[in-house]
Formats: sequence, C-alpha cells, structure tokens
Amino acid sequence: MNFWIFAIALLVVSAAVVSWPLFTGSARDRIAGLFILLIVPLASILLYQSIGTPAAINLPSATPRQTAQGQEPHSSQQGQMNELVASLQQRMAENPDDPEGWLILGRSLKSMQRYDEAQTALANAYRLMPDNPMLMVELAEANLFVSGKPEISPETRQLIESALAIDPQMQKGLWLLGMAAAQDGDEAQAITLWKRLLVQLDPASGAANSVAQQIEMAQARIGQTDTDPVTTDPAVEEPAITEHAVAESTVEKTVVKEPVAAGFDIPVTITIADDLSGSVPGNAALFVFIHPAGAVGMPLAVKRLAAGGFPMELHFSDADLLRPGMSLQDFEKLDISARISMAGIANAAPGDYQATLVTIDTKSVIPIALHLDQRVP
Repeated sequence: MNFWIFAIALLVVSAAVVSWPLFTGSARDRIAGLFILLIVPLASILLYQSIGTPAAINLPSATPRQTAQGQEPHSSQQGQMNELVASLQQRMAENPDDPEGWLILGRSLKSMQRYDEAQTALANAYRLMPDNPMLMVELAEANLFVSGKPEISPETRQLIESALAIDPQMQKGLWLLGMAAAQDGDEAQAITLWKRLLVQLDPASGAANSVAQQIEMAQARIGQTDTDPVTTDPAVEEPAITEHAVAESTVEKTVVKEPVAAGFDIPVTITIADDLSGSVPGNAALFVFIHPAGAVGMPLAVKRLAAGGFPMELHFSDADLLRPGMSLQDFEKLDISARISMAGIANAAPGDYQATLVTIDTKSVIPIALHLDQRVP
C-alpha cells in the first residue's frame, strides 16, 4: 500500500509541474492543464499494471548476495542440508561415542566445504575407530583441505600409509599417497601407486583418464617409457592388489601359482585346516603380511587375496614392497603371517582364522608353509 501512495503522489507532482504554466494562461489552456494533471497519473498506473510486475511489490526484500547474483537455484536443498547437519550435530553432542555418526557428519561437512568442522568430526570418529582404513583416508583428506596447501604433511602421509597397510586397494589412499610421493620427487613410487589404482578403475571413466595422465607426466619427468602397460586383466594385476580367480574355484586342493618375479624371491604356500575350510564366507579375504622380525605396525609388504582355492602358492619379492626403493634383503630376518578376515578387512577381529607366524633368514630363504588352523580369540 505504501508503494501505491508514493507512486501516485510522485506522478501527481510530476504532472503538476508539467501543467502548471498552462493554469496561468487562457481558459482553454487551463482546461488542458487540468486534463494533463488527471490523465498522466492515471495512464502511468494503467500502463504499469499492463507491462510492469505488480506482484514484485509484495516480495520480501532480497539479501545483498541475492541482489548481486540472483536467486540461488539450490537454496531450498542447501537449507535442508543445513538442517540435517544441525540435527546430526545435536545428536552427536548427546551421543559422542557413536563413531558411525561422527563419520557421517564429517563426510557431510566435507561435502559442504566446511573443512574445519569436518576435520573435528572425523578426528572424533578416528579416536573411536583407529583401525578403520577408510576413515584414516577421509581424515587425511580433511587435514589436507584444512591446511590450504597442496603439500601433504608427514602426519597426513602416515595416516594414508597406515590405511593402505590395512587395505592396499584403498583407491583414494593410493591416489593421495602417489601425490605425496610425487611431491617428494619419488616419481617411481608415485607411478607404482597410481598403476595399482588404475587397474581398479573403469578404463572409460574420467577418473581412469586422470590417473593415466598423472602416470604419463611422472614418466616424462624421469624419462621413463611405459614398459609395463597397465591392464585390468586380473591375471597380470600387481600382486599387492590381485583378487585371485581362486575365489571362483570349486576344485579343492588345486595349487594356484603367481608369476615369480626375477631376483630375490620368498615362496609361500598357504593351507587351511579341514575343519575350517567349509566355514569361510564368500566375502572373506586372505591377508599375507611381511614385517621386520619382531616389529608391529605398518608391514613391509602385504597381499590381499580371495580366501579360497587352498592350497595356495604365493611369491613375495621386492616388487611387493609398499615403499619401492627398499629391498627385503635389507632385513636380516622377516616375519611372515597369514590371516583370513571374515569381514574382508586387515585388522584382526574375533573369529578370524590365522596361521602361526614364521620367521625367516633372508640369507638362506627356504619355502615357507603357513597353515591356517587357529581362530582369533
């Protein structure tokens, strides 16, 4: 209503200014002036009703951001997301020991680019689930975003390495650790890590193209030609991430062999007790670890395989090392262990099957036999 009063008053004043000289003239001029005084405001209002936007009069005032950029197309969805996150934050304040809740909250905040809050939420989840590889990588990525720097810090790198020690196929971990290696000038390690990632991706995907480009650029920086083409054929995947076709085999006591790498080699045969072989679920995974003798924590090498088709024959060489540039022969003695994870993850859980650890002397390597005959208490 205030708009119309102001508009009519402005039009009347304008018309009066225009017609005022006519009121000092003859009778005919005064009639013309009166006509202008009445018609100009009326015609202007009718014209605005026809081609203007009267409905805009009752719209709420726009915020400065809306005035400058226009109405945001996803403001409704954003508002709903904010409400959901606020609700989840309230729930976590009331239930601070819920790791899954912290993880969901952290990933949601990260997707909203609220990185500081995401880092706090993921750190809380990590405090409650310190052996979850996916969580380690999510927290590492949040740390990287919060830092605002492209360089990966030693602490963040340690998180990624720990995640890959548990799950060598963690795709985001392979990508980030490859970036860290490239930043350190270790192009060979970056290429190795990215090739392990590339075999897991759809060759036609944009992600695969990006990874392939990074590999090519790293090879160009060190003048390397690709003598080991990347393939998605499981028969030639890198040993650390190969999912063997033995998972599909129904023939018992079939020996499965891997290609033997040239140079130093540790042959390992894995068998399973008869009373355990029939109770391995389809989603279980076999992990074989090599540690320096007596050491715990991140292994030197690890293989993750389908838990089927025993007996299984494997070979470890320097090509399996999580950190290229080292050698298994750098260590006088090595511990080799094997475990079947019922949940498919590398950290031990009650009910998993494991073999007695075997220690070898790298100066006189003999074939190693690991027999899965124990349950993790």
